[in-house]
Amino acid sequence: MAKGFDCATKLTAKTAAGLKSAGLKYAIRYLPTHAWKGLTAVEVKAIQDAGLKLVSILQKSANYAGYFTKAQGRKDGADAQRLAESLGQPKNTAIYFAVDFDCRPNQLGQIDAYFQGVKETLKGYKVGVYGSYSVVNHMRGKVDFYWQTYAWSYGKVASHIHMHQYQNGVKVAGVQIDRNNIKKAPGAWDEKGVAKPEPVSAEKYQVNASVPGYYTAIDAKAGKNKVATVKSGQYVMFNKALGMVNVTKTAGTPGTWIDPADNVRRPAAPANKTKTYTVVSGDTLSGIAVRHKTTVSELVRLNNIKNPDLIFPGQVLKVSGSAAAPAAVYHTVRKGETLSGIASRYKTTYQQLAKINGIKNPHLIYPGQRIKIK
Repeated sequence: MAKGFDCATKLTAKTAAGLKSAGLKYAIRYLPTHAWKGLTAVEVKAIQDAGLKLVSILQKSANYAGYFTKAQGRKDGADAQRLAESLGQPKNTAIYFAVDFDCRPNQLGQIDAYFQGVKETLKGYKVGVYGSYSVVNHMRGKVDFYWQTYAWSYGKVASHIHMHQYQNGVKVAGVQIDRNNIKKAPGAWDEKGVAKPEPVSAEKYQVNASVPGYYTAIDAKAGKNKVATVKSGQYVMFNKALGMVNVTKTAGTPGTWIDPADNVRRPAAPANKTKTYTVVSGDTLSGIAVRHKTTVSELVRLNNIKNPDLIFPGQVLKVSGSAAAPAAVYHTVRKGETLSGIASRYKTTYQQLAKINGIKNPHLIYPGQRIKIK
């Protein structure tokens, strides 16, 4: 019988390898509803590189009867779907939902309602239940996978379960874990016969300039918890979720999540050797002219500039070559910014920006959104 463990501790390459060396084969980890104990893409790689099979569980609270309603089940099913996809969890694998309290017979109807809600919103994944002997017996035939805890089970072990949690709070390889017997294939990410992630990893993806990198698609979409800088170059796509992209240099291996809105293509120099310069905060047209051994009047001519005292950070200027139509200026929204604040920065009005960008509600913009200034 294979051995596994569940834990609230984020695993590293070192601790995952240590647990594998201790004879454990399955790692049961939490989808990231809580940052302190939630699974990350980096941890997924560490677990898989160590040769452990990964099993997912979703638990927010779930430790009192009042939590279990059909509405809560719908919400948890939708959250599980979003989080699993953001981490690249293969379809047709299991996500276990916890019933983490001593459920009485008169409360089992609430558990039924909750799992009905889960099934309404969780699509493409198998549903598992974690709970006592009473709970897993009651749910037999209503879900796909069963994980029984010894707690509140009074020494009984159901015959149909896939996993049995039989000991809590032991330290192995420096990690506090709960021990589990794996009685049947529990729907792990790497089980034989399980559908693999959609084959997006062969698709090429060009990163045009250095962009922020994140652990999860959720973080990338929110523009928070940056963990790396993804340098320019050609990558392959490992996964897509929430409009975000996971890029990697090694096909089939999870990489780093980025926001495509950050990946703004820089204009390439045309065949006539036109050179460009991107304005940064504090630049003046005269300073740029000196730096590039030209004149202000030439820069005005090349870029059709009406007011040589008014240039914007992010504006791309030609510094040599032939004159062309005015270059468009864009601004990528950062967390906390408002349309009126952006308008003030670029010496325009929020009404004008709303009109140019087709924004119906000028009070509603989001991080990563590209706003055309002119």
